[in-house]
Amino acid sequence: MYCKVIVLVALIAASPALGQTILNGDLTGPQATGSAPPDWFNWQKTPDTVTATGPFNNTPNPWALSPNGGTFVRAGGSDFANSEAFAQNVTGFTPGVIYQLDMFVTNLGFEHPTSGDWIGQDGYWSVYIDGVLAGSTGVLSKPTLNTDSIAWVADSVSFVAPAAAFELALVSRSAGGALAAYMGIDGVSARAVPAPGAATVLALGLVAGGVRRRRSANA
Repeated sequence: MYCKVIVLVALIAASPALGQTILNGDLTGPQATGSAPPDWFNWQKTPDTVTATGPFNNTPNPWALSPNGGTFVRAGGSDFANSEAFAQNVTGFTPGVIYQLDMFVTNLGFEHPTSGDWIGQDGYWSVYIDGVLAGSTGVLSKPTLNTDSIAWVADSVSFVAPAAAFELALVSRSAGGALAAYMGIDGVSARAVPAPGAATVLALGLVAGGVRRRRSANA
């Protein structure tokens, strides 16, 4: 009985928390200027739901879609107060558990529609939990030329769930301070991260079970 309890505890410790829900993590919705996709809301200013053609794509070539496909969100970011952001009230999380928020991100750059100047800064996305900064992605450089294809990369931000339900906000930010970066994001999902040492506990449980079985066989 003792070894069975150890194995059960080990399995529980090694199993990630399940049930977390992010609605429409694909960011699928109608092309819309100044509007977040369905199941999300504008958290700050006016992010856009866009396709490969725009809106606000003034470059000679269409934007590349993320590996997730479909529409994605474009947002201009600078200092926090002037950064575009969107959010969702998420549910099903386990308080105190570490989660990893996975996403595809890109730097779109920006061609001024009047002057034709290729502007925009290097930028990144920040994750806010109930209004508190939880972490940020790596900084992405804008394409060197307006004719360069954009590149999507997979990135992630880890955080500790403060409650079963909370507000999750995604904020476009600029590495150039008050100068804007024009960022894209798509394919947002969350997964629990097993607690450190859980695999060790599981291994100890399995070893204990094996010892008990050997003893029984030798008796």
